[in-house]
Amino acid sequence: MLWMSTTIAASSFPQTRRASGSRGHRFENTEDWQVSSSNSDMRTSSLNARLLTALVAAWAGFLFEPASLAQQPYAVTYPDIAGLTEIQGLDVAVDGRSIHALLVGKPADGGRSRVVHVHSEDGGRTWTPPNFLDHPDDPPVIARPGNDARIAVKGKDLVAAWQTQGELPGTGPMHIVGSRDGGKTWTPGGNPATGDALKNQAYLSLAADPQGAFHLAWLDDREETGDTQGLRYASSKDGGLHWSPETTLDPAVCTCCWSRLAVLPDGALSVLYRDAEPRDMKLFLRRDPAQGWLSAGPVGAFGWHFPGCPHCGGGLTGSQAGNGRVTLHSVVWTGKEDSAGLFYLKSADAGRSWSPPRKVGDSQSRDGDIATLGQGMLAIAFTRNTAAGAAVQLIQSGDDGARWTEPAALSAETAKARHPRVLATPFGFRVFWTETRADGQKTWAIAAPKTETQARRDS
Repeated sequence: MLWMSTTIAASSFPQTRRASGSRGHRFENTEDWQVSSSNSDMRTSSLNARLLTALVAAWAGFLFEPASLAQQPYAVTYPDIAGLTEIQGLDVAVDGRSIHALLVGKPADGGRSRVVHVHSEDGGRTWTPPNFLDHPDDPPVIARPGNDARIAVKGKDLVAAWQTQGELPGTGPMHIVGSRDGGKTWTPGGNPATGDALKNQAYLSLAADPQGAFHLAWLDDREETGDTQGLRYASSKDGGLHWSPETTLDPAVCTCCWSRLAVLPDGALSVLYRDAEPRDMKLFLRRDPAQGWLSAGPVGAFGWHFPGCPHCGGGLTGSQAGNGRVTLHSVVWTGKEDSAGLFYLKSADAGRSWSPPRKVGDSQSRDGDIATLGQGMLAIAFTRNTAAGAAVQLIQSGDDGARWTEPAALSAETAKARHPRVLATPFGFRVFWTETRADGQKTWAIAAPKTETQARRDS
């Protein structure tokens, strides 16, 4: 029996938005969710409104495409998983048609936070019954936006990791579990941070490669510097049960910004993280295990000098051309006074040089994530701070990042949305986030935007 998601059509729920169209674009219909037929009257009214908008725009001298493509609804769902009423953490991963979600949340009875695994085989329409990964005698789970529990998957092998409560409040060691049967049963794994006598590991990042090895990065302060932490790395070839000796990639990084560990199309490993000085994002690459990790330098050399922590990481993905060449695509945030905001950059030479930063949204945009479907299709999900909260927005490119659509809102401006994630799946892009609703409930949400195959504007 599958747990059904509560699907809410964009045309019938005030917390959803429609993507507005403009010149020279079309959408690829990749098994997207449809608005229910019960909203036909509202769709008719919406169509009339769109026609009126098109006439007004034409009068103003702008050229729009036919009304049938001028606006496309985004369906947004708020899945109810085991009655969890306060979602504190969210991570997602995809392998083939399987979308896996790892949630940290409190049950309706107000008990302690739990770690829950679910997966979907139909693009996020329905989810399996929840599997609770922590046990009553385990240390309490620590999860907050950015310091989420993490999951990675390859075939039937899954690894999940999260921080637990230690001796001091808000600190503690990571806990790792692995499954070799698709998530039915889970076994505790080892903790690779053997050199951290303080037993305080946070801001984890997980990824799985095509060969089935799992890769883990985390921050800890074993040097006890106080104002920085070290970026560490380890790998596992048996589903997280045992780990390689740990490696320090950078002994001094920002203390509380999440990193992003990713496997690129050519098999290279990458870690995007925020450096300590300056507070710009930085990239490490490993193309050959025998050669080890190499620093590729900053991603967006803004030269931001800041003594505190902005609590904001970034996103990285790669696209591969027919000749095998990989292009890196990244989205990073900086708080530098004269150039604050979220930016997209790409590199065709393994991070040695990057394109000029292209602003994403406006100065109120942050918390970006990026994914690619191949064939030049990219998507960036991010939040935009508003007077009433924070809204999730999405831009897409159909030409490998040369041109991008205008931002399309996926959540209401009054939503208090946090940390969106975008996944490339066989069903198209899927966007996930957590938000605090008007009734105070902290939930998670999923949007299924139509895939943009051509950019709508030059930028």
